[in-house]
Amino acid sequence: MTFPPEERRGAGLAAEERACRHLERQGFTVAARNYRVPGGEIDIVARRDGLLVFVEVRSREDASFGSPEETVGARKRLRVAAAARRYISAAPPGSWEEARFDVIAIEGSGEEAELRHYEAAFDAKGKIL
Repeated sequence: MTFPPEERRGAGLAAEERACRHLERQGFTVAARNYRVPGGEIDIVARRDGLLVFVEVRSREDASFGSPEETVGARKRLRVAAAARRYISAAPPGSWEEARFDVIAIEGSGEEAELRHYEAAFDAKGKIL
């Protein structure tokens, strides 16, 4: 079943909001949402102490056509990594010590949806870890 773009966007925003709440419960501060640069976008940039985390959020109502995390392909990983390099280049020197790429997958709808958080899911070259 295909949903109209406005419904997909609304579901995506709801998933990102839920992911932000999850990260905040983990002690992170959300530094940016939907950070866009030519050639890439990062759904969420979060910070905790010296750790900078670039988060790709994916959601699906069900896994009939695969899980949400399976949709983070090589091309998407490279685009996130490219955007992260731009973000880091604009960050004040010494404002971070370590960076990683996480994926948050949300399957289902509403607050009952299952949330899976994959820390250090891929590296800056887009390679799955």
